[in-house]
Parts: sequence; C-alpha cells; structure tokens
Amino acid sequence: MTETLRRALTHRIATLAAATAALVMGVLLAISWSSWTAERSALERRISELTQQADRSQSLWKAQLAACHAAADPDKRLTEAAYEAPADTRAAARRLLTERPEGIDVCARMESADQAVLSTLQ
Repeated sequence: MTETLRRALTHRIATLAAATAALVMGVLLAISWSSWTAERSALERRISELTQQADRSQSLWKAQLAACHAAADPDKRLTEAAYEAPADTRAAARRLLTERPEGIDVCARMESADQAVLSTLQ
C-alpha cells in the first residue's frame, strides 16, 4: 500500500501537477497581495483626508461657539447662564404657576388620558 502511494506521488504527472498548482497559487497570492496593498493605501489616504476634514470642522465649530459666547454675554458663558439657579425660587415658582408652560400642561393631559385608557382596560 505504501509502495503504491509512494509511486503515485513520485510519478512525473503528479510532480508536474503539484508544481503547476504551487506556481498558480504563488501567482494568485502575489496578485492578491498587491491588490490588498493598493486597497490599504487608498483607505489610509481616505482616513487621513477625513481626519483633516474633521479637524477643520472641529475648529470651525469651536470658533462659532466662541463667537456665540462672546455675543451673548462677555462676562458669562451661555451654558453657565442657562443652568444657573434662580436667585429667588418663590418668584420662579409663582411665575411658573401664572404662565403655565406648555410642557407641563401637555404632560398633565397625557397622564389623564393614560389613566382613562387604563381604567377602561381593567
């Protein structure tokens, strides 16, 4: 059995077929490698372009934000003014009760509608 296998593997046709297959696979590997290298270079160029665009847009947005802050109030930043607690909480509470912001009214209506639907389901 091993003698038959040895003769089959060392036959001229088998050797020629194996050498041809190895040569074809080597050529295919070289073609794939060059294709992958070209694609990698193209992707690296695209990444560097996108990074530069992101840096430029970030600096633009920072400049616009700084201009907004400067225009709003030179002494205070917008975020600090927006989140600052009112000095008189009672006056703020009175103002909310008299002005009735839309969000609170809509929320109360939705809660009553939800309760009505749930009561019919029970």
